[in-house]
Order: sequence, then C-alpha cells, then structure tokens
Amino acid sequence: MSDKYLTVSEVADLLGVLKENVLRMAEHGALPPPVTTNGEPHFPEEPILRRREEEDDAIPSAGVYLSTGEDFFYHRVVKASHMLVYKNCPFAVFSLWDKSLHIRPWLTHLVDDLPDHETILLSCEDASVPEVSLEDLPKPTSIAWGPDGTIWM
Repeated sequence: MSDKYLTVSEVADLLGVLKENVLRMAEHGALPPPVTTNGEPHFPEEPILRRREEEDDAIPSAGVYLSTGEDFFYHRVVKASHMLVYKNCPFAVFSLWDKSLHIRPWLTHLVDDLPDHETILLSCEDASVPEVSLEDLPKPTSIAWGPDGTIWM
C-alpha cells in the first residue's frame, strides 16, 4: 500500500474534475476522506489511482461518440488550457492525463496525431483561456504548427 498523498489540485488533474468538486466528492463518499497536513487537505494516492483506472475501463459517460454503421468510437474531450500565438496564429496548449504537454492549431477538432495516445477531441470553444508564450512553457511532448508544415518536438 502506498503512503503517498495527493493535493486537491493533483486529484482534480488525475480525475479530470474541477478543484472545487474534489472536496464535494469526498463529502459525499465518492472519494476517501482527506487528511489535513499543514492546514491543507491531502488524499491517499492509491484509492484515487484505482478510481481513475476503474473510470478508464468503464463505458464513457462524457465526450463525443462517432458512429460508423455498427461500430462506434468514443473520443475524450480535452480543453485547451492556454493559447499560444506563434507567427500571428493562435495555437492551443493542452495536457493529457499523463501530464504530457501538446500544442495544436486553435480550433475544435479531432486530434489523432498524438504520440502514444488515443484520438481526442480538442475543444477550443473557450476563448477566454490565458495567453502564454512558448518560453514560459515546459518542453512540450509534441507540437504541430499547422498548414505550412508540421514540426514535432
């Protein structure tokens, strides 16, 4: 059994929920009760990771379903966390569950060129995300600059 504990932000990132919802989930028994360390709530890592694995194995309840006759495909929706302007064009900055950072052209579309990941739906509907410069970001796992050629990092 792991003795590691996670902050509210870490739990929110792992489960794909807002930080405000983490404590609510614990209050309603959906998460284990937190322990307080230095005045801040912390959650045991093991049950959180187990819950995430169970959710990953479950039939998805949110996202986009696409049908091709008898088959259907589910694509998880990932929202842009920041906007990056490069050569006067906007690009979406987003992270996946494994904390990998990616940059793609700013538009809502299916992204199927992510290394070692399933296809996702990148949502760029929220234009109020903060702008960031490339120098302020950690090294991205991948970048696709768009129509004039794709650059992979």
